[in-house]
Amino acid sequence: MSDEKNYGIETLQAPARPELGGRTASQLEKATISHVEHSTVNDPAALHDATLMVGERSEKLTTFVLLLSFVAAVSGFCFGYDTGVISAALVSIKDDFGHILDDQEKEWISTATSCGALVGALMSGSLADKIGRKWVLAIGDVFFTLGAVIICASFSVAQMIVGRAVLGLGVGTAAAIAPLYIAEVAPTRFRGALVTIQSLAITGGQFFSYCIGIPLTGHNGWRIQFAIGIVPAVVQGFAVHYMPESPRYDLLRGRREAALATIQRSYKGMSEDYVAVKFAALEEVVGVSSEFTRQYNIKQRLRLLVTQGKYRKPAITALGIGIFQQLCGFNSLMYYAATIFKMAGFDNPTAVGLIVSGTNWFFTFVAMFLLDRVGKRRILLSTYPGMIAGLALASVAFWKMTGATGHRLVEGAEYPAQWSNMMLGMMVVFIAFYATGSGNITWTVGEVFPLEMRGIGSSVLAGGVWAANILISATFLTLMNAIGPTPTFGLYAGICFAGLIFIYFCYPEPSGLSLEEIQVIYNYGFGVAKSREIRREHKLKQEQREDAPMGVRRSDSDEQFGKV
Repeated sequence: MSDEKNYGIETLQAPARPELGGRTASQLEKATISHVEHSTVNDPAALHDATLMVGERSEKLTTFVLLLSFVAAVSGFCFGYDTGVISAALVSIKDDFGHILDDQEKEWISTATSCGALVGALMSGSLADKIGRKWVLAIGDVFFTLGAVIICASFSVAQMIVGRAVLGLGVGTAAAIAPLYIAEVAPTRFRGALVTIQSLAITGGQFFSYCIGIPLTGHNGWRIQFAIGIVPAVVQGFAVHYMPESPRYDLLRGRREAALATIQRSYKGMSEDYVAVKFAALEEVVGVSSEFTRQYNIKQRLRLLVTQGKYRKPAITALGIGIFQQLCGFNSLMYYAATIFKMAGFDNPTAVGLIVSGTNWFFTFVAMFLLDRVGKRRILLSTYPGMIAGLALASVAFWKMTGATGHRLVEGAEYPAQWSNMMLGMMVVFIAFYATGSGNITWTVGEVFPLEMRGIGSSVLAGGVWAANILISATFLTLMNAIGPTPTFGLYAGICFAGLIFIYFCYPEPSGLSLEEIQVIYNYGFGVAKSREIRREHKLKQEQREDAPMGVRRSDSDEQFGKV
């Protein structure tokens, strides 16, 4: 590998090799030469070097990586806070705009954030490749701050909608880039758990917004609620200046010395040989990806995503998982929980909504410990029936509850406590299953895309997710008024059932497979059977190693072999 390699970026020259010290430099040269001689675009398995396999079993989680992950996840907290705060705000606005908000105005205020998030998600991917991951996070902080300022100064519904749309730009940016940054700085062994920090931050932000909303229900209390959201954005915007770029982006820009320095800090305590081989393998992965990007512009890559099966089938899988996550109805509860519970006659609807948000946050913790151990496909197939049951029984509770009001929720009406409590309980059941499965797994499903299409594929996924979010947030109150709560929640249950069928046929099990193996399984339809076959082979090899005289027992994290 020559020193002039620039990974397909013709305007940038790679700097000279950094001084690494005699032994490390030597190992780096050997590893680089080895990967160049034995690796091809069509043979990514050559990256599965024995040194990588052995080293990945003993990778350590450093304070450096943990700190970077938490700082990046502040974007997720802002995302969660600014999407969750609207539930309490819609109740506390009252007549602060000179009139009581009608349902259409509430829908537009809620939907504006989703519209902004759609734009933010679509633009952030290409922007991250141009200016860097961490600086796009900083741009997201500007949107979070500016949007909150506009909202706090609003004295009309139109101003409120504009402010929410600007907040949405930050939400879309956070959803797309924060997990990307975390994944690119995380050691292979801990990547899944560290990316889940983003999900914890999102649900934690939503939970905190409900907590803040309880005491701030008085006149103009909603302004204070949105103003509080400025604080974490400003803190992260300041901290970003001290964060390194992800090694992958540094390599894309020819900054080998900076990339190596980050790798060495991320894998502190590992042997020089392992760091050298890891760095060389990463160079090869980046080289393949950037060469593909150089050959195909965005329009051509979008065409490939539609016309070539090896790209189209992962796109169908990812979009299906993302769209069903949104259309299942969860965000209706997140945006309108306080409104629903107020109409249902609960004395403190924001406090009752806290139960919903708290359940979501708690079971996100549960999911963090289950995903890689149990398997993502298995979890989805296990949790979707629970979601269906929760929604269906909530629909029954609404029917019994609203019999005296024409099966419509009427604010101020008295409803039987046993049925309103059952309705709340079934919503909690639905959210518990949702948070354990779909609520977390959707944000990891970008792994099904081949490396060279992962960036644009993730943008398409984000676009589909937010488009579905717009649909659900813009129609919920309209549906409740038009057909009533029972058919509305019954419809969501039906959508979940369709999602369960989709997952069974179109979502292979990615847990325990390397990113390269995930690419291979889509050569066999949607790869459901092939993924099981490869996992069985891994299990057999594991048993053989354990039975060998000098065998080394594997940890749970060894299922992540080959993810560079």
